[in-house]
Amino acid sequence: MSQDTTEIWNEFKDNIYHFILKRVKNESFSDDLLQDVFIKVHLNKDKLKDETKIQSWIYQITRNVINDYYNKDKKNSGEEVPDLEDEEVGFYGKQEMFCCLKPFIKELPEKYKIAIELADIDGKKQQEVAEILNISLSGAKSRVQRAREMLKTKFVACCNFTMDEDGNLVGEQDCAKCNP
Repeated sequence: MSQDTTEIWNEFKDNIYHFILKRVKNESFSDDLLQDVFIKVHLNKDKLKDETKIQSWIYQITRNVINDYYNKDKKNSGEEVPDLEDEEVGFYGKQEMFCCLKPFIKELPEKYKIAIELADIDGKKQQEVAEILNISLSGAKSRVQRAREMLKTKFVACCNFTMDEDGNLVGEQDCAKCNP
């Protein structure tokens, strides 16, 4: 593998942390689980055969670490283990399918780019987005929704995704940007 663990850490730590925090809902445990994920990444990175799949590989490790956490803790608390295979990563489904997400976000008008990054990348609640941007809650919700719609349009146009009856992106990625 050409990337070292530090490069991998710098690229993925924030998204993985928010992914864990959304499911564990405890900052201290999330920090610990994030460390566990990157220890496993470091110890096993040479086993990854296709470097283009690193993101999905890291998310699989993360899901396994979270499952282990719940299975170990379940014996003591009786808490139910969430179904991590079907859960969404971000707002469009499995984030590893959308390698164009960051470039598309960068193409958005500034006010929408900031709103979507705060809400969906940084995982802030829309009330927090409103406070940070010094706008009303309804204004924040509107900006985030408009940004999502702009991104969906970009995915449909570039990557040949389609929209299902619920307005969600579906299909296999066939993207000139991602698969030149």
